[in-house]
Amino acid sequence: MTMSVTELKEKGNEKFKAGEYEEALVFYTQALGLGDLKDSDKAVIYKNRSMCQLKLDKYEKAVADATESLELVPNDPKALYRRCLAYEKLDRLEEAYKDAGMLLKVEPKNVAVKPVLARLTPVIRERVKIQNSTQEKVRQMFNLAFDGGKDKEKRLQACNNLIVLAREDGGPSVIMEHGGMGKLKEFMLSEKDPDLLQAGTRVLSCLTQTSKDRSQWVYENLGVVRLGQLMAMPIEGLSTSVAHLIHNMLHSITDWADYQVKVEEFQEKKRNRDPAIHPKFKLEEYQHKFIDEVFHGLIKMLQHHKVSACGRDAAMELMIKTVPRKTGLQWTKKFLESDAIEGLLVIAGTVIQHQSIPVTEQSRMHASLLLNTIWEDLAGEKEAEKFKGKVSEFFTEMFANEDLDSKVEAVRAISMLLQGPFEIGNMILGFEGVTQIMLALAQSDRIMHQQIAVEAIVHSASKKDRCTGLLAEAVPVLKKLYHDGGDDNIKVRALVGMCKLGSFEGSDASNRPMADGSTVTLAKACKKFLSNPDGNLQMKQWATEGLAYLTLDADVKEELVNDPQALDAVIQASANPSTSLMYAAAILFVNLTNSTDKQEVAPEMVELAKYAKQHIPEEHPKDKPEYVKERISRLISAGMLNCLMALTKTESKNTREQVSRVYLTVATDESYRGQIVQTGGVKLLLALCQDNNTDLGKQVAAQTLAKLAITQDPQITFAGQKMYEVVRPLITLLHVERTGLQNFEALLALTNLSSISDSVRQRILAEKGIPSIEQYMYEDHELIQRAAIECMCNMVQNEKVIKTFEGENDRVKFFMLICGDEDEKIVRAASGALAVLTSESDIVCKKIVEVNKWDEILLALLVNELPDIQHRGCYIVRNMVHVSKEIAEKVFAGQVMEVMMALSILTEPAQQKVRELSKDALHVAEEHGIIKKNPNQS
Repeated sequence: MTMSVTELKEKGNEKFKAGEYEEALVFYTQALGLGDLKDSDKAVIYKNRSMCQLKLDKYEKAVADATESLELVPNDPKALYRRCLAYEKLDRLEEAYKDAGMLLKVEPKNVAVKPVLARLTPVIRERVKIQNSTQEKVRQMFNLAFDGGKDKEKRLQACNNLIVLAREDGGPSVIMEHGGMGKLKEFMLSEKDPDLLQAGTRVLSCLTQTSKDRSQWVYENLGVVRLGQLMAMPIEGLSTSVAHLIHNMLHSITDWADYQVKVEEFQEKKRNRDPAIHPKFKLEEYQHKFIDEVFHGLIKMLQHHKVSACGRDAAMELMIKTVPRKTGLQWTKKFLESDAIEGLLVIAGTVIQHQSIPVTEQSRMHASLLLNTIWEDLAGEKEAEKFKGKVSEFFTEMFANEDLDSKVEAVRAISMLLQGPFEIGNMILGFEGVTQIMLALAQSDRIMHQQIAVEAIVHSASKKDRCTGLLAEAVPVLKKLYHDGGDDNIKVRALVGMCKLGSFEGSDASNRPMADGSTVTLAKACKKFLSNPDGNLQMKQWATEGLAYLTLDADVKEELVNDPQALDAVIQASANPSTSLMYAAAILFVNLTNSTDKQEVAPEMVELAKYAKQHIPEEHPKDKPEYVKERISRLISAGMLNCLMALTKTESKNTREQVSRVYLTVATDESYRGQIVQTGGVKLLLALCQDNNTDLGKQVAAQTLAKLAITQDPQITFAGQKMYEVVRPLITLLHVERTGLQNFEALLALTNLSSISDSVRQRILAEKGIPSIEQYMYEDHELIQRAAIECMCNMVQNEKVIKTFEGENDRVKFFMLICGDEDEKIVRAASGALAVLTSESDIVCKKIVEVNKWDEILLALLVNELPDIQHRGCYIVRNMVHVSKEIAEKVFAGQVMEVMMALSILTEPAQQKVRELSKDALHVAEEHGIIKKNPNQS
């Protein structure tokens, strides 16, 4: 049914009064989307919506809606007050103080704003005092930094002091007021010293962070071209600082965070055909211009021969952050329309000895990660075909070139593609003649050619079913290079290739592709390279990768963890890993701890497979729980938990998923949970629940947090803001697609958290946790149902949750009925919830007497043998009779009165609470004239 603006507004008001703020928002938003409205009506709706946002702790949105209202009706007292409160919550105290002052001018007698002013005035005064002090510091630093003196150290120190000042409250404003931006412009355009330029860039980074005006000033006065020139200089620190400055400017100028919200809202409303699409979705012209200039500038840096190696890396790192549609600036489509993919493939294939363009050891990994980011972000088959076409065209041209160097670079680029995106690398492997070129290079007399070819062969061995032909020819080559090669770098790469071949059957102990003991022999060779004190870092990385494959064999796992020297070498290599090592090290820990997914096979299916003469995978005897437990103990003692923290410093979602898996395995043993907390695991796991992880990785990280919340003290484990941050990951586990164990552990964790404080319960409510918890109260699984009811027992201590029980629904009826359940723990939780509800809500008390056989259920609680359940029953009765004479009459109409009288004369000390509650209820009944006191009783 179509509703008018007035009806929608009134419906929103009703929902607001009922405490259903999310629902109220929906109605207000729908009202705003209905055609032309009077400014006064619009202002009221925006004002109401702002109040909803305040109630839901969405302070940025509360500010936005109040501002919309004030633009329509300037100086409206309620809008000013609501924006003032939101500003205060956001710690934007100057703006809050300004709104409070304006409100007092408009309404001098406004009582509500006076306490706010009382809070803000001393804080603002203190800030003004600090600001005055800051002004003097700024003057001094300007004189030292920008006077062109020859004392570099003093100038550098002055710039560093400006960085500190720019981070202080009010510091950026003071710098602006004293002409700091003009001085910085002159400084950045004329200064030649790279150290001073880096310091100046860092000052600008601080000034542009969260400031659109200052970012726009830098864009208009320095320009993207000058920033690109600075980034291209061969000074790593300067390149990184400039990239960070541009990143800040992109965030500020585009309102990046808000931009993503708008994009999400736009797409959702478009899918739902909602007319109320955000009116400010489109970017302004100068914002588009800035984004385009930055994009095209970064693309040019990929292949330009004058760009330094570190500058090229900084450009790619910046693009990795800005490409994705969901978390970046939606540059994927732009990439497909430019020559960026070709540029990245050039970097991927660059051989340092050829000196075509400057690159670092990390450049190829940056190119791989960026290409993989683009590939995963493609929308639809059309974009995928365009991507493949560009890659195919590049390699066709490279292999068609008669120059041998061109073919070498093409093979090197294939090696990178096989690390990600693999599907594209595998496509190029299928080109006619490519494998023959790789094998020919592997048998070349030149060490560099051998190394590049062997790397490509090793990476191509990741999928047995896709490269059987190549491997059949490659095995003899790898063996020859390993046994006869004189260069250790070649030997270790050939060794990894053989390790991959030896691991193709995974952990199946019954099917080994190599002779018995071959994997252990290969592992010993890897350990030798790994433990060699004279070996270079790259060699150790390759040895670690070899072990990552071989440790699918339990004999190798045991061999490694029982070799202190080798285990220490693994820990050292993983504690400060390079980008290329991270995934291999993560896989190694997954294998050693048996953190892979294992499907349970029903015994009848095994028998059926035997009958059909099908191969049946077998578990290795050394992969039994007692062996795994001992391995985990040794790994933790060696320092594995610190390594896991280091391995998450990557953009690779797959690596982060593997780390999440290991954490879950370790946390499954309750005795290690304290160590996870002590080593900073909670902060890391919260990060692993964010977007930069696979969906499975997020689930696994959330389940680990649930395990920690179940047995550890939440106030210690999730100190400060973490208490609120952990709520959302836990609620994501309350989903039908999650396992029963994940549902159960999430409910137990939320039960513990909700017992801490009402602010935590408020966060659970704001994250829409109530419907998720409720759905499991009807679960067939007894443990899950009980956990959900126990969680709700804590949640009903929240005022807003109580309101949900007062609405037109069967929540009270359900809790009343399950008080008659056979499970005493369910009865205890349900009666506890009703005891809280009846003490806070007369409506709930009235609803109870509408439930079929309510009196029999109450009676069962009163005569229960368990004292705590009996106490809850008495509490409910006491609360009900206090509501009204009518309810009291209904309560005492049957056997309840007799039982209460019996309970009122109990004499045991342990029964004192029951006795007092019964006496109180009887006293109320006496006051109502329902019963009369026996004159013979004292």
